[in-house]
Amino acid sequence: MMKPAGPGPAHRRLNTWQSVRADVLGRIRSGEWPPGALIPTEQALSVQMGCARATVNRALRELADSGIIQRRRKVGTRVSATPSRRATLSLPVIRDEIETLGAAYGYQMTECVTSKPSPQAMRALQVDADHDLILVKSRFTADDRPHCCEAIWLNPAAMEMPDTAVFSAEPPQEWLARVLPVSQTRFTILAEAASGSCACNLGVDPGTPVMAIERVNTLDAMPVSYARQFYPPGHRLVMEE
Repeated sequence: MMKPAGPGPAHRRLNTWQSVRADVLGRIRSGEWPPGALIPTEQALSVQMGCARATVNRALRELADSGIIQRRRKVGTRVSATPSRRATLSLPVIRDEIETLGAAYGYQMTECVTSKPSPQAMRALQVDADHDLILVKSRFTADDRPHCCEAIWLNPAAMEMPDTAVFSAEPPQEWLARVLPVSQTRFTILAEAASGSCACNLGVDPGTPVMAIERVNTLDAMPVSYARQFYPPGHRLVMEE
């Protein structure tokens, strides 16, 4: 969990932009830097945190992109006085998709392991290659027919995690929607050839084109989960206001 800053610059050394971002967020959340407050310059923060100015710049750029801070040339950087108006998507759960169809919902967790990130997960969650993540794989059925299979990467360093046994009864995406104030901030649709366990769970031959959806969820502008969901041929995605 993110914590407020420590007692002073001599006691802290932050070597990655992710840790700098977490430190800045901690100060904002604790009220040390309230809405509208002008925060220290990049140079001052780099000295306080014992890191390069470029590292601080990357962290602040990410926070500005999320609407948490506002950066103005020759004026400085302030904590946003009002909540960000950037678009976010509500967190969907597959149970709702299936029940909306009038079908009986089914869920089975097929794998849950601690693992190093895939290249895609590393980029989406903004972590290093040696960072430990939780990988949960699941299959969903509608009236006992294949509806979706999912692989979701969870970052335990960015949020309080339950015992992973929880996911044998409740899908991670559903747990996130119920427990944490997360937002879906990236949603990508693509076509991909089914392979391995995905093809098996969807009941299609390996190499069959299927619809894939990638979702990134964030908590206080920090990515906490990256999901890849696969749907069999013929699946229709409908989005309404």
